[in-house]
Amino acid sequence: MTWWRREAGAVARSGWTYAALWALSRALLAYEWSHVATYIVGDVSYYLSQITNATTWSSSLVEYPTPVAWAMHLLRALTGGNHGGFVWAFAISMLALDAAMARLTWRLSSPRWRVPAVLTWIVFVLLMGPIAYFRFDMAPAVLAGAGAFLYRRRPALAGTLIACGAALKLWPALLVLPLLGTGRRGVRTAVGFGVTGGVLALASLVVGGWPRLISPLTWQSDRGLQIESLPATPLMWLRSASATPEWVVGLSRYNAFEITGPGVDAALQAASVLTLVGFLLAIVIGVRAAWSMKRTSRTVAVVMLAIILIMIDVNKTLSPQYILWLGGPLTALMGGSEDDSPPSLGWPALWAIAGGVIAFLTQVVYPLRYGEIVYGTGTPGAVADLVIRNVFLVAFTVVVCWKAWTLTRRRRAEPAGHESLEVEAPGGVA
Repeated sequence: MTWWRREAGAVARSGWTYAALWALSRALLAYEWSHVATYIVGDVSYYLSQITNATTWSSSLVEYPTPVAWAMHLLRALTGGNHGGFVWAFAISMLALDAAMARLTWRLSSPRWRVPAVLTWIVFVLLMGPIAYFRFDMAPAVLAGAGAFLYRRRPALAGTLIACGAALKLWPALLVLPLLGTGRRGVRTAVGFGVTGGVLALASLVVGGWPRLISPLTWQSDRGLQIESLPATPLMWLRSASATPEWVVGLSRYNAFEITGPGVDAALQAASVLTLVGFLLAIVIGVRAAWSMKRTSRTVAVVMLAIILIMIDVNKTLSPQYILWLGGPLTALMGGSEDDSPPSLGWPALWAIAGGVIAFLTQVVYPLRYGEIVYGTGTPGAVADLVIRNVFLVAFTVVVCWKAWTLTRRRRAEPAGHESLEVEAPGGVA
């Protein structure tokens, strides 16, 4: 029996065990895509059609920052513009990022937390479903997680990664706030972020001009109320319970299903106010973290998670793939570090479970029951899944924001030695 336990323990601690688990879970996602949800490649097909008809490398995909168009043009060049080749190359590139995050998690997590951390990432992506490989949101999710892991070891690199995430989706720029501070680590993070972001912004301006540089912002402001968003939730529920078609759901010119009808204008106005309030709240929480005297790796991950949740909640265009953004910080939270206290998984484990539930409910909404939600007046059961997901999302946001606020509270009488948490580890800077 002792021999058996020893061997079982060795298997449980082996990285090859989790590499195999990762591969098996991704094979299940491939099966689901090929047998249940082949239509989710629509966005990737849209990327290809946009860059194929573009006259320059910057004139396409104006709803995204310019570097996204460059990346898609490069992928098209590598695949010769073949549709099937482009779709497969896109999916494989997202799969490579997925594998890189799993590997990074195993290497950079605290030795006692690496198993639950890598399991968090593997299971979270599995619960998200195959959409993870047919939208490029895998990239900002991985960049955010890597930034949280590297903020102590390689602060300049962490800032660079966050800047790259901002070059893809804009909003990740806020995630640099909890990585900053008054010490050398904060300065190096700021330099990495500022130099990388500045170079990418300048290149975008030179190549595409000012209108193309700000086009993602103008595109976003002109959009309507997407059906999965929190402001649309009450209207979607009323629509499913209504016997008359007062509310209409249709595909807009922004390639998203939006709702129109009574109360939509009020919901859009509320969303505008919430966006401003949420943006300010995210900045306040981020700045509190930057000035906190006792930041640990888990504190940084919590604040990053709070910022992401706020930006998701207030968004009038919440798309299912946005939930993938939670995966990186959740994984970094589980990975922790040796200076984290108390030395238990406790609430981080509960949060990982909560994140997994939200990811699974998102997969149920899209792609599994999306047709039931968008057509007709909506199947009440399918719309109920959407409502439950959004309720969970709001509740989780409140809990995470409260925790972020308490963790970043400044202590009045800290002994000078306590600030050593912000002293760089030997050999751990870029």
